[in-house]
Amino acid sequence: MKMKKENKNQMDMNSLVGELEAKDSKYRKIMRRFQIMFFVFIFLYAGLFLINPDPELTINDRIAGACYVVAFTLFALQFRTLYKRYKQVNYFDPVKKVLEDAERRYRLWQKSTLLVLVSILCIDAATLLILYDRFEDRWTFWQFFTGVQLVFILIVAIGFSIGYLRWRKESRPIWLSAKKLLKELEE
Repeated sequence: MKMKKENKNQMDMNSLVGELEAKDSKYRKIMRRFQIMFFVFIFLYAGLFLINPDPELTINDRIAGACYVVAFTLFALQFRTLYKRYKQVNYFDPVKKVLEDAERRYRLWQKSTLLVLVSILCIDAATLLILYDRFEDRWTFWQFFTGVQLVFILIVAIGFSIGYLRWRKESRPIWLSAKKLLKELEE
């Protein structure tokens, strides 16, 4: 009986490691692409809003550009950190360490999520600043603010929902398997 359980755990561990290697490789490539994309955005927005000598750019536009650059810099740093994390995975470490690292990597909520939230708030502030000049003669400030926030919250909620559904389909099974195997190792 014990031999069967050990054999089953070994098969689960082998299939989990194979799946981890495939997912880690895939996510490493995705993180690198997003990092490059956000570096391009940093230079593009810095050029359009900060360096551009156009006299029609208001101070609100320039502050918004700075907010976008800060947000994109934070995103680029986040993707760089994730890229390094996926690149440094060592499957020859002890089994417990591999499982603990996998469990941490594939959690839905991580400490680094706070950095993403700060970036989203910077984009929100920039969007408000960019759009305010265009709507100030049609709406009061509070109508404008409420309208933009409702649209922004809706967009963020849709993005979070899509991200959650993808995590649930792709990463949650790995996370649950790692947690289960860690628990079995501790017993």
